[in-house]
Amino acid sequence: METGLDVAHKHIELYSSIMHEENLHTPPLLDNEITTSTHAPFSEKLMTFHAGAMFKVAITYYATAMTTSMRLDIVGHCEACILRDLKVAGRCSEVMIKNGWIEKPPEATSDRKQM
Repeated sequence: METGLDVAHKHIELYSSIMHEENLHTPPLLDNEITTSTHAPFSEKLMTFHAGAMFKVAITYYATAMTTSMRLDIVGHCEACILRDLKVAGRCSEVMIKNGWIEKPPEATSDRKQM
């Protein structure tokens, strides 16, 4: 979760700086919606699933931005963001598989030439 939070903050800072350079307003953050409770409101299973899902959704948004942007610098930033998000989403999946919260996806046999 901390790695995902760090990646999200890095992306927010990156795109906020680009918008400030272009004299554009940045949308407000929803930090005031975060609770100060030290007790988790949801299970680790649910939070891990949703964190992974949000990073996967972000990947599709960055891919859409890459295909529609006419600025090469934005395309490069989106590509880097996708790679960082893939690592976080993959880690969420690994944690869920390790804890038995989801099943491991089917894999191809290792030696298909002998079949």
